[in-house]
Amino acid sequence: MKLIGLMSLSDYKNEIREVLKRHKVHIYSEVDIVGHTADTLRKYGWWSSSSAPDENLYSTLYFTIVEKDLAEAVMNDISEMPQKEDDDHPPRAFMVNIEKMV
Repeated sequence: MKLIGLMSLSDYKNEIREVLKRHKVHIYSEVDIVGHTADTLRKYGWWSSSSAPDENLYSTLYFTIVEKDLAEAVMNDISEMPQKEDDDHPPRAFMVNIEKMV
């Protein structure tokens, strides 16, 4: 079993959901997050989401636990996903082994 984590700007929500649907990943979690650039800390001295709204990156984190072959297929699709125009923040993904699950 593998844990897949996918991170993307909110602009990619539909594309990420389509990848999961296409691979029949029926159970996954999706969490909205507020990301920050390194400039946020340098400019404002802390990471408050209200301190620098112009620096915030509205992102989504997805995670699911699936079989190895399915995890590889999803990772492959994410790596081949076309970037949106002028997008410096393409979707990212990671995969880790699950040693034990109860």
